[in-house]
Amino acid sequence: MPIFTRADGRIDLKSLSLPEIEAALTGLGGERFRALQVYKWLWQRGVRSFDEMTNVAKVVRAKLEEHYYISFLEVVAVQKSIDGTHKFLWQTEDGHKIESVLIPDDERNTLCVSTQVGCAMACTFCLTGDLGLRRHLRPSEIANQPLQVREKLDATYRITNVVMMGMGEPLHNIDNLIPALEIYLGEQALNFSHRKVTVSTVGLVPQMQRLADALPVNLAVSLNATTEEQRRQVMPITRKYPMEELLAACRTLPLKATKRITFEYVMMAGFNDSMADAQRLAKLMRGIKSKVNLIPYNENPDRDIKRPPDAVVKAFQHHLVTHGIQASVRVTRGRDISAACGQLGKADPTKSTVEEEKIAAIRIRREGEGYDASRFAFDDIV
Repeated sequence: MPIFTRADGRIDLKSLSLPEIEAALTGLGGERFRALQVYKWLWQRGVRSFDEMTNVAKVVRAKLEEHYYISFLEVVAVQKSIDGTHKFLWQTEDGHKIESVLIPDDERNTLCVSTQVGCAMACTFCLTGDLGLRRHLRPSEIANQPLQVREKLDATYRITNVVMMGMGEPLHNIDNLIPALEIYLGEQALNFSHRKVTVSTVGLVPQMQRLADALPVNLAVSLNATTEEQRRQVMPITRKYPMEELLAACRTLPLKATKRITFEYVMMAGFNDSMADAQRLAKLMRGIKSKVNLIPYNENPDRDIKRPPDAVVKAFQHHLVTHGIQASVRVTRGRDISAACGQLGKADPTKSTVEEEKIAAIRIRREGEGYDASRFAFDDIV
């Protein structure tokens, strides 16, 4: 695992794997078997100081304090959407801002996690890409997000699923992503099931294979087009990894019997939402263990891109389903707090937006009519 050190020479203890903590304790004169206790203190109990590790000898704790520190993200703001979605704005040690989004849905609570500060992929429909890539997140910064969300919210919001679909391209940061995922999946750490963890990618073909070889997590591929020319217009990565190469890699990836690749398809009015697109997409899915997640575009003032009408989305989905493709439509969540797909990293949570003011007005009106506005998703009330 990559090791990270502060200017004072102290090492981020959370950047160490369990075997590395064993070696560190041995070097400090501690007992090797205590490493598992320290590891659990870090990732299961979320301690912020070595003094809280009460079953570790004081002399060893003092040596740990001398050579190591326990990293955390600073909570800058927590916003709650009228549909129950929570957005967390974090600050890293070096002052960068990243965001996580918790999406409640009946018995499922999905956390959308960031893996980079900004993003280098420059997909034309995504606001995060406007930031460019500031830096990769460390394994500890990726893993601290669910740990600290658990800390901030009560048991009602127990995280059941994790998606690496926040700020950044996860596979562009694969050297830090894989150690972070090992913490997510570790029985002695965050202890998520591999069936509940999904990594999204724009299609970095070699890294897709590397991830599949390393860990049995779910894979989601952001496709968003049905022809090479069309995809090049919105996803520059296509120039390096053409769509044919990407889909060929998807056909040959080693998948467990129960797993499918999810293809994310952002629907943009007049661009990729025609019935001809639906027909081509159904053909592209042949020979791939797949399911398609249709994402109607989340409109925003920074893009002259429109959301397709609901009837168009439903017709598109119907064509896929009737041609044997498992297809769902993602419900827009958290748009009033700029937490929806493609919106992360751009909004200032300290300032009200026009859309937030519009939502507030609707909430006031509906509550005046006897409605409980918290029961309505954004798409249900505008």
